Amino acid sequence: MARQKGKTSKADVTRRQLLDAALAVVSERGYAEATVDRIVEVAGVSKGVAYYHFESKDVMVACLLEEGIDEIIASFEEAAASAPCAREALVQMAERFAALIFENADFARFLLSELWRGSRPWSAAMAAREERLLGVLRAQIKRGQGEGTIRREIDPDFEAVAIVGMVLTTTLHSLRENDEAAAPDQGRRLVNQICDYVHHANMTSLRLP
Repeated sequence: MARQKGKTSKADVTRRQLLDAALAVVSERGYAEATVDRIVEVAGVSKGVAYYHFESKDVMVACLLEEGIDEIIASFEEAAASAPCAREALVQMAERFAALIFENADFARFLLSELWRGSRPWSAAMAAREERLLGVLRAQIKRGQGEGTIRREIDPDFEAVAIVGMVLTTTLHSLRENDEAAAPDQGRRLVNQICDYVHHANMTSLRLP
């Protein structure tokens, strides 16, 4: 899901091909049935090349998940740093998260299946990244409470989890129920609905324009 910025080497391109192929195969067959043989076939590289970049399928899939979550965290942190108030930061985070899901629904489905699983080799790393993600949201919820624009009775811990779960599941449900080919227009409408919900579920009726 994440994309390298700046100059991209041949090794970077090959590594990205393998990660994209791993996601395609996992989406097609499920993690347990995904094999390195099938991944390299889809990627169009040899098995030796695959093992040069990743020592195992587990490592490959862990990198896929970790880099994808890191992209979401970076997007959230950017919104938090640039938004003039918590209200706008939270709406931007919901919007960016939903947009990322529409751009890569296969990754989002796999993320949902693995996010709270505790028995995978990458579970500890996933949990640490989840905490970072929730931490950015919690900080903005508390910021908004201090600004007087987010209701003080809201529990920041609960609300942070609720926002992640709501955006992830609502967006994937919409993709399942509708034609994914129509995703751009469909996505814009759903993002607007999500942002409207986040705004009205959390904000006070005071000090709003």
